[in-house]
Amino acid sequence: MRKKLREVRFLLLLFPWVFLTIGCSYLVKNEKRLVYSKPKYGQDKFAVVQNYNIHYVETGEGQPVLLIPGSFSTYRNWNRMVPLFPKDYKLLAIDYLGVGDSDKPPSGFHYTIEEQADLIAQMIEQLGISNVHIVGVSYGGAIALNLAARYPDKVGKIVCVEGAVIKPKKVPFNSMRGFLKWPLIGDLSVGVIRSGLFDKSVTKLLMGKAWDTMDSDEKRESIEIVAQNNKTASRVSWYHISRTIKTSKDFAEEAKTIRAPVLYFYSQNSDFRDMAERNVDFLKTHLPNVEIVYFKDGIHDLELQKPQEVTDLILNFLSKGRTNVQN
Repeated sequence: MRKKLREVRFLLLLFPWVFLTIGCSYLVKNEKRLVYSKPKYGQDKFAVVQNYNIHYVETGEGQPVLLIPGSFSTYRNWNRMVPLFPKDYKLLAIDYLGVGDSDKPPSGFHYTIEEQADLIAQMIEQLGISNVHIVGVSYGGAIALNLAARYPDKVGKIVCVEGAVIKPKKVPFNSMRGFLKWPLIGDLSVGVIRSGLFDKSVTKLLMGKAWDTMDSDEKRESIEIVAQNNKTASRVSWYHISRTIKTSKDFAEEAKTIRAPVLYFYSQNSDFRDMAERNVDFLKTHLPNVEIVYFKDGIHDLELQKPQEVTDLILNFLSKGRTNVQN
């Protein structure tokens, strides 16, 4: 009996230690340009901006299109859309600072929308590309709109999936911020996330009502994307990203000056629907060249749920001249 109790105590101590070790085992500075896994499409590349190593995956040739994923996500969130683009588009699917194989500085960088936009603008200049179309989801969508407002000479057209100029009144999954704040508890929680034990559960939560409409291949692919996103999670960067609604500067007045054509997607079944509706009103009121697409059965992460429909709409938008259509 005593032996069994000792074994139980040992296991109770072992598992937290294992998860804590996993949670802390990430690269803060990726000087050697290591990658967690090879991309399904394209080639791994790095840019060094402000002494930060920023990872991206490049596919195709021709007109450059920069793809910015949402909060806590990596370039892999675009894996369902990338093969649907014609080869005459050069896709640059980025791991913004703090996720994937990019650096994850624990201090000196606050992961605000404007800081990320500044880095990406410098990256665009460094790569020697111009008139870059920007496609962003959620946090990435806000970065895309910030780029259009503050760096109009560097961008072409903007595609935004539920990104925000007007901040939401309430943020879904707000409790996540609480446990990420504290080193031991947060690192332990991130270790559990990185372990892969809850990849399917996290994916089901992310997909919401769309989960039951997906076939087995779509579910498997989505779980794989989420699992690989989670494998490179870090507590500090995720914590700061979870706070960007509060820490990022209000750029509403600057956004009113956007003249680049904007395509904005939002969805009925999104947890961010209220925020998206407020931003739709803002964009339609202040921007001269915006198109709005509403998905009655859509979720927040449309790039995972409806890759073909979203890609077709984006390609149609990118291929035509300036319009003044508001749907």
